Amino acid sequence: MAIFNLIYLSCGVVGLFLLAYKIRSLRSSWGSPRVVALIATVFFSAFALLLAAPANIAWINSTSGVPNFAALLVYSLVVCFAGSAFALVLYWRYPAAQAWRRVRLIVVGYATIVAAMVVLFSRSDVGEERQVDFDTFYATQPTIAVFLFIYFVATMVGCGGQAYHCWQGSRDPAISARPWLRLGLRWYCAAALFPMAFAVIKLFVLLMDWAGERSFDVLSTTAPLMASLSMIPLVIAMALPVFGPRRPSPSLWVRRWRTYFALRPLHRALVHVNPGIVLVAPGKFLNPHHRVRRQIIELNDWRWALTPYFDLTVGEAASSLASKASLTHDDAAAVVEAAQLRAAGTSGRSKPAQRRPAAVIVDGTDLTAEHDRWVRISRAYQHSPIVDAAVADAARAGGMD
Repeated sequence: MAIFNLIYLSCGVVGLFLLAYKIRSLRSSWGSPRVVALIATVFFSAFALLLAAPANIAWINSTSGVPNFAALLVYSLVVCFAGSAFALVLYWRYPAAQAWRRVRLIVVGYATIVAAMVVLFSRSDVGEERQVDFDTFYATQPTIAVFLFIYFVATMVGCGGQAYHCWQGSRDPAISARPWLRLGLRWYCAAALFPMAFAVIKLFVLLMDWAGERSFDVLSTTAPLMASLSMIPLVIAMALPVFGPRRPSPSLWVRRWRTYFALRPLHRALVHVNPGIVLVAPGKFLNPHHRVRRQIIELNDWRWALTPYFDLTVGEAASSLASKASLTHDDAAAVVEAAQLRAAGTSGRSKPAQRRPAAVIVDGTDLTAEHDRWVRISRAYQHSPIVDAAVADAARAGGMD
C-alpha cells in the first residue's frame, strides 16, 4: 500500500502545482475554449491521481458511506480526463468553430459514458471495499463488467485520440519552424501513451477474467502505477513551449564556455589597461553567455584605450610576415591585431590612455558576430610566432617606446 500512496500522492501533488500554475498564467484568457479544455485536462488528471491513493480511497468510502464509491469517483475523473484531453488536441489542430463540431460529440459522448457508469455502479452489489484490486475482484459481476468495459474503452479511445493528433500535429510543416512547440507536442503524445497502455492492459485482464483465466490479475494491480507516470511527460510537455525558447540549447551553452576559455588568456593579459570595468553580474558567474558578453565588451574597451599606442612598424611587420606565411585574410587580420595589442599593452606609455565613459559600456549587446574574430585574436596573441617576431623586430628597430 505504501508504494501506491507514495506514487499517487506525489504525482497528484505535482498535478495540483501544475494546475495552479496554468490557472495563474492563463487567467487573462479565460473564456477561450482551448484554455478551458487545457485546465479541464490538468484538473481531471491531477484529482484522479490524488484520489486514487489507497489512503484517500479509504477516506472517500468512509465519508460517503458507500463501499467502493471512490472507484466510481476516480474512474469518472479518468474518463473526463480522457475526453478533455481529446478535445484539447482538437482545439490545437483546428480553428475553434471547426473543432467545436467534433468536441461537442466528445462532450455528449463522454458525459453519457459517465452517466452510464453511475447507473451501472448503483445497480451493482459492491459491498466489500477493495482499495487496490476492485477491477479483478468484481470483474465477473455483470453490471461491473460492463462498467469496467466502457471505462477502459473510453479511456483508450480518448488517450489514443490525444496521442494520434499530437503526433500528427508535430509533423505539420507549419509547426516545423517552432521546434519547442513540436517537441512539446511529442511529449504530449508520450503523456497519452501511459494511460492508453494502462487501459489496454486493464481491458486485456478483464477479458481474461471473463474467460476464467486469473493468472494476469497482477498486471491489473500494477497497471495504474504506470498510468500515474504520465504526469511526468505531461509536465514536460506543458513547460517546453513556455520555457524552452527562453533557454539556449545545450550545444550553444558548451560553445559559449569554449569561447570563454579561448578568450580568457587575452582578457587576463589586457586587464591591467582598465581593471575597473571588469564586471560579473550577481547570479551570472556560471552563465557562459553573460561571461562571454562581458569579455567581448571589456576587450573592445581595452582595445579602444590602447589604439593611440598602436605602432605602425609592428602592424607592418606582422602584416608582412602573415603575407609570407600565406595566411587567410581573417587570420592575417587577427595576427596584426594581436601584435598591435601585445606591443601597446606591454610597452611603457608616455601619455595616459584615453578611455570611454563607463556610461556607454552596455552589457547585453548582441556580440555574437565578434566571437570568432576575438577568438582568433586571442589564439594569435598566445601562440602565433608571427606576433612574437613582429613585436621583437619592432623592439629591436626602436619602434616601440
